[in-house]
Formats: sequence, C-alpha cells, structure tokens
Amino acid sequence: MFYNKLKAQLQADLKETALSVFVGFPSTQMVEMVAYNGFDVVVIDNEHGMLSDENVEHMIIAAENAGVTPLVRVVSSDPAHILKAMDRGAHGVHVPQVDDKEQAMQVVKAVKYPPIGKRGAAFSMRAAKYGTEPIAEYLAHANTQSLVCIHIESEKAMENLEEILSVEGIDMVFIGPTDLSVSLGYGGSIDHPDVLKSIDEIYQLATERGVKVGIHTKSKEGARQREEWGADYVSLTVTSLLNEAFKDYITGVKEKKIKQNH
Repeated sequence: MFYNKLKAQLQADLKETALSVFVGFPSTQMVEMVAYNGFDVVVIDNEHGMLSDENVEHMIIAAENAGVTPLVRVVSSDPAHILKAMDRGAHGVHVPQVDDKEQAMQVVKAVKYPPIGKRGAAFSMRAAKYGTEPIAEYLAHANTQSLVCIHIESEKAMENLEEILSVEGIDMVFIGPTDLSVSLGYGGSIDHPDVLKSIDEIYQLATERGVKVGIHTKSKEGARQREEWGADYVSLTVTSLLNEAFKDYITGVKEKKIKQNH
C-alpha cells in the first residue's frame, strides 16, 4: 500500500514548503529527474497535458519507484476523471476550476471510498495491487492516504470561498494566479493589486480553517517569495524550469563569446 509523503509532511506542519513540478508530456524519464533532483511532488498534468491513461499510470509507477509523491491534475471535477487517476495509483488529485461548495463536495466523494465518499471500487486495478491486498485494509488505507487538492482560480470561486473551505476532506487549496487574473478581468496580470488581494484572502481564510495552501509560480524567485509569504506548497511547470535553464545557458555562452571577440 502506498504511503503519501506529501500528506504526511502537510499534516506534520513542519513549516517546510513542499516543492512540486507539473509535467504535461509523456516522460517517465522526466518524472525520475524531478525526483532525483530533490522535488517533493510531481504533478502529472492531464488537464493541459497530452497524456493517455497508460502514460499516466507509467509516470505514477516511475514516481513511486524514484521516491517522489505522484499527484494527477485531472481534466475536471467529473468523478469519472478522478476515478481514472486514482485507479492508476495516484496518491491524490489536483482538481481545476472548483467554483462552489457542491463541486468541492463532489471531488471529496470521488476521491474517497464509502463511508466517506462514493468512489467506485475495483480491486483488480493497480491502486489495490491488483486484488492482492486485504480489501478492508486497502479501503481504509486509501481513504487515509489519498490527498484532495482543489484549485481556486475564478471569480465565482472567490465569491463562494467560505462555503468551499467548509467542506470536510479538502487537504489543500491551490491558487492558479494566471487563471484567477483572467477570470477577474485582468488578462494574465498576476501582479495586479486586485489579484494579489484575492490571493491573500484565499491564504488567510484557508489558514484560519486549517486547510493548507498551494500556489503556482513561474520561477525560483517567485517560489522563494511565496515560501516567505507562507505557502505550504509551491509549484511550477517543467517547461518554465527548462526555459529558464536554456536561456541561462545560451546567454552565458554568448556573453562569453562576445567578451572573447573584443
């Protein structure tokens, strides 16, 4: 049975910000590199990514083998999408565009087995080790270890924030600044005062209710700032990391050539 290291870290309240990377293309090798370079979590991005169910399962296996917590960002709060990810063996889900209390409750019910939720049980799946685990033990363990992360990234979600945060079973709210800025009418201006005010409001309300807070950033500088701000969990896309590394390399080499030619 799987052990959710991220959930344990969040529950222990160690005051250490967990670091994650979103990977949206099929690559078990990239998952392994994320793990071997010290990240806490890999988020297998099946919302914007180009991944099949088979890709997702293989990347989860790679993550577990390499010692990094595998979460899956699903397409939506549709229970069918969540079930697919959990049956592949995901340790939890990132669920985008959760706008009201009913959606939040639906997510929790989709992740958890009865009596907590309504997740369909198929013990022949990878999550249950293909039926080799004692059923009662597996069900209880899965409910304890699975992590529920919902995204707050719209004006409607902000309007319903208090009700959403009242839903039992939510481990973490995740802030998507870009989507939030677009929804609020600021077209990607994530540093607009109204966007920053909304982000701070999410943090304050969630913290008051004992819900952990995650947020997306675009660089190591942004991650450091959000760590100091108090984020429990900070993420960025693997493409942001790669682009930053590529630009740093190209700039460094070209600057050296220019200096040599003068």
